Amino acid sequence: MPKYSEISPQGDSPPDHKTIDKSDVPTWCAHPLKTPSSQPNMLLFPGEMTHHAGMLAACQQLPLVQECAPEDFANRTDRSQMLAYVADCAAYELFRQQQPEAAGNPRAVAGFSVGEIAALVAAGIISYDQGLTIVKARAEAMQRWVDEEEMAALAVFGMEEDQLNHLCARVDPEGKPAQKVFISHCWGRKGFVCSGASAALELLEVLVENEAQQEVVYKQRLEFRLDAGHTPLATAVAAEVEEVIKSIQMNPPQCEVYFNCGFRVAAGEDPSVFAPYLIQQLLMPLRWDVTIRNSLQRGIRRFFECGPGQSLKDLMIFNSFTASPSQTIRPAELTTLVQC
Repeated sequence: MPKYSEISPQGDSPPDHKTIDKSDVPTWCAHPLKTPSSQPNMLLFPGEMTHHAGMLAACQQLPLVQECAPEDFANRTDRSQMLAYVADCAAYELFRQQQPEAAGNPRAVAGFSVGEIAALVAAGIISYDQGLTIVKARAEAMQRWVDEEEMAALAVFGMEEDQLNHLCARVDPEGKPAQKVFISHCWGRKGFVCSGASAALELLEVLVENEAQQEVVYKQRLEFRLDAGHTPLATAVAAEVEEVIKSIQMNPPQCEVYFNCGFRVAAGEDPSVFAPYLIQQLLMPLRWDVTIRNSLQRGIRRFFECGPGQSLKDLMIFNSFTASPSQTIRPAELTTLVQC
């Protein structure tokens, strides 16, 4: 059998032929000549209610921060969401200046709640201004909802998800058949937040206390959480925000994106699927457990939390991953804070 070199053409290349070099392809393309990252990294963006005194101090020189007025936002959903987005994007911009290689070439990005919008900016899907438009519509719609209805949230630790879902379904305030409380956040194994109408949360708290007599369960009211986003109760809010989201022209991502609703999209994916994912985020539990578990399974070994505080690093305690019978990966130890 002749060798390939003996039967393949060896003549001059056509006039319009261009030799492909590793620098000629997008950064997200897995070109065989590209040197793979020894520590695949992922950028994480926290959500609302992560504000604290002195936040944005290190980013005052950035134009996007100079346009932001952070006073009087502690208990308002609309202001806290806008500020969280600005702070996340400011931290990312600072990260790009300090570590351009790590910030500019992540394997993946993800954001927690409104932080998901900042993640889309980092992935090149939307611009900062486009993200601000989405966040403004989302925040204002949720604030109107908060002004109209009294809602509350309860963190529950130590209970299985199916068991907690069953308790939520048993809550029946005032004999009304419609369910009024749901799991809204899945932080990790046996770590959840339930959100809903205040009256329903009070009844759920009693049911959880009764279960706690049978096993080790810890619960805590989340006073800072004032809405029931990430549950079917947010249908009206999702309808308001949907029109704005669909009006935004989106680009293919430059890296993998992990969405709150549990889906992952690859670099270069058709952006037409992103709008439904952003809308579903408001109506479905925020699956942070799925995001971290899947990213670890796919080889991510470095996380950079871009934003105020360290809420996502703290949540990593729920996300230990058994890579092999002899190896347990603790992502909290792999997370670096990028604060502003």
